[in-house]
Amino acid sequence: MKVKTKFFGEVEVTAEEIIHFPEGLPGFETEKEFVHFQPEDSVFGCLQSCQHPETAFIVLSPFKVCPDYDFELDEEKREALAIKKREEVLVLTIVTIPPGKPEEATVNLYAPVVINTTVKKGMQVILSESGYPVRFYIWKKEGATSVAAAK
Repeated sequence: MKVKTKFFGEVEVTAEEIIHFPEGLPGFETEKEFVHFQPEDSVFGCLQSCQHPETAFIVLSPFKVCPDYDFELDEEKREALAIKKREEVLVLTIVTIPPGKPEEATVNLYAPVVINTTVKKGMQVILSESGYPVRFYIWKKEGATSVAAAK
């Protein structure tokens, strides 16, 4: 099928590439199908809605900016995503870039997107007890050198 994208024009994708978000994403509950594009030459990817070209999120592995990032999914979420092994899990964070201020780009460590790459099922998880910030600067600011400093 062809998917019109916000950043890549019209792209041909297979049914196997579509990631199903049964609950949608917070604020985008009606968006149930996405495709993850990850250019080989970039750490940044894109989570693109299959229905609406204007709904696309720049994403980044949280481990690229916070090597010590860590959390555990509860049993209910693991079952909802049909996770059997850690190797089938892809964790992404949504990037926010303030208009005209790319140097102030942040990632949301508080609510990562978790995808089971085997069954192509995903959800955004709220880590309410984690202490992780909603806005963690991608490029270091003075004083915030780790996740612990940002908590």
